[in-house]
Amino acid sequence: MKIVISSHLTFPSRRRRILTSVPTAMIFCFLLLPHAGAQLYTGSVAGTVTDPSGAVISSAHVKLLDEQKGFTFSATTDNSGRYLFRQVPPGSYKILVEAAGFQAQQKDDIKVDVNQNVAVDFGLKVGSSSQVVDVRASGVELQTQDAVTGQVVDRRFVNDLPLVGRSVLDLAYLTPGITEVDTDCSGCMANNFTSNGSRNATADILLDGVSSTNFEQNSGILAPTYVPSVDAVEEFKVQQSNFSAEFGFTGATVVNVITRSGTNQFHGSLYEFLRNEKLDANDWFSNQNGDPRAPLRYNDFGGTVGGPIFKNKTFFFFDYEGTRVRSFASSSAGVPTAAMRAGDFGELCTLDGNTFDGSGLCSDPSRQLWDPYSSSGTQGNVTRSQIIPNNDLSTYISPLTGNSLIDPVASKLMQLFPLPTKSIASATASCSAVNMRNKELVATASTALAMWQTHARVDL
Repeated sequence: MKIVISSHLTFPSRRRRILTSVPTAMIFCFLLLPHAGAQLYTGSVAGTVTDPSGAVISSAHVKLLDEQKGFTFSATTDNSGRYLFRQVPPGSYKILVEAAGFQAQQKDDIKVDVNQNVAVDFGLKVGSSSQVVDVRASGVELQTQDAVTGQVVDRRFVNDLPLVGRSVLDLAYLTPGITEVDTDCSGCMANNFTSNGSRNATADILLDGVSSTNFEQNSGILAPTYVPSVDAVEEFKVQQSNFSAEFGFTGATVVNVITRSGTNQFHGSLYEFLRNEKLDANDWFSNQNGDPRAPLRYNDFGGTVGGPIFKNKTFFFFDYEGTRVRSFASSSAGVPTAAMRAGDFGELCTLDGNTFDGSGLCSDPSRQLWDPYSSSGTQGNVTRSQIIPNNDLSTYISPLTGNSLIDPVASKLMQLFPLPTKSIASATASCSAVNMRNKELVATASTALAMWQTHARVDL
């Protein structure tokens, strides 16, 4: 039995401390049931026990021992000499086989990965059952129990490989067939990748056998609601095809994540990862323009602790991760000029070097404003007859309505735009009027993010 509790808090600014995301703590605890139903992350261990002649041995006693937690599972071979252990949690095991009239045989270092079906056969020798033959597993075993394909990323990869953004599922790109969609949304969702040509953002993420994604209606997207810390993950498997019947709710790929648990030994860690602009090189464009490196303060820190509550019976694991980010950002946008605020849009014509004639008509017809009430004709064949002289709405009264074309509400809204911070006249002559207008306002600010998340697990 297992209890898992996770929480995740995000604060976008140290000044406001606004809580923006508090996923409900997930508590999976069935205290009145001996088992918690199907476990989508567990594997199995099966095999056949034979004698020196190759004949099967029935009623042999088989014990499966978890080498880190001390859990023991027992089974007996059937009339075909086969044994089977179901719902075996990922881990390292040893198997002991005993049968009357034969030497006992033990195999160590049997590795069971996420949702893996392991086959381990035994050939016993005639002799006293008090004698034990110890066989240490070596090499890579072929997967003969099923046709599932995928890639296991174990604790060694998770711990040793560098991760710039500290997102553990970035390691899913180690799997053959996994590719990025584009650079515009890189890292915006943990499962935003393409797997063997399938649609992006449709892979289900299982966290200890429970789906941690949310289905977005009418889009087909599976959005992850929680991604554990790097130091909370034991291993994960990217399963890409030929799933067994218990898997579904996915676009042909499942990322099966197993969190770390305690063992019979206490263990823990403390860490901090930091990024600072003083340790970074400036990019080429900033150097070209003489701009300094943008300020950046990125701190990711935390710790883990795990161990036994009752040796060989109950274990705990807890981790904490905190993130503090402060960075610099700038942006440019088009805003109304002072003349436009007053209703004079003559700059639409003159910014590109065009001029108005004596009647107020712009030399470039595409830059001329027209009275919308003067249009006539049919759809696709509309004729405009009345120009707005010099594009100046502040002095224009429509002869067709007798009123100004300036809406008082729109005029008020125009005053709410910030004033330009960059003169249009300072733009290069090669820029079009549209491009110059898009550079009238340049704003800079610092952004702050404070986030922490915890994960606790108890194995009974």
